[in-house]
Amino acid sequence: MKRSLTMVVLLAFLAAGCTGSFNLTKKVYDFHRSQSDKWADELCFLLVAITPVYSFATFADAIVFNSIEFWTGDNPVAYNPDLMPATKLVRHGDDELMITYDRNTDQITITPRQASNENIALTLERNDEMVLARNENGDVIYSSMKNDGGDISIYDGQGELVKNFSPAEIGSFKEALSRD
Repeated sequence: MKRSLTMVVLLAFLAAGCTGSFNLTKKVYDFHRSQSDKWADELCFLLVAITPVYSFATFADAIVFNSIEFWTGDNPVAYNPDLMPATKLVRHGDDELMITYDRNTDQITITPRQASNENIALTLERNDEMVLARNENGDVIYSSMKNDGGDISIYDGQGELVKNFSPAEIGSFKEALSRD
């Protein structure tokens, strides 16, 4: 079995002779980059980097899909970033959140999905200066801004400072996320 697998790998490298488009690897990359914020993106990246997801995707691209692309002209893993899922269901215990990304407006809508509670959606939008959190009526309920010193300030809907996070606090959050 091991010898047969080695021969298939060697034959694929010798017969294909092209690098291909690596569509599966691109899809893995787009998946981990499509997370709702930089914290979720970093956590997802760490998961796909630590587990062998990238290794398997690259191996499958190099050996199987790119060889098929070489011989047939078509890669069975079609790459189209517009077809990436725009909605994800996230579960943590009994809590569920429906996270939807609108490519046209570059907005993220987070809707809790709990039968016992009122499910009020929250929409996140970013501009050059800050991230705004809006309720279903479009009213700003929170905003955040990264300041020149590297700290992040959170403001309520009236523009009053709620909390300021120093670069050291932000670093400790990142460190805690990387341990989990």
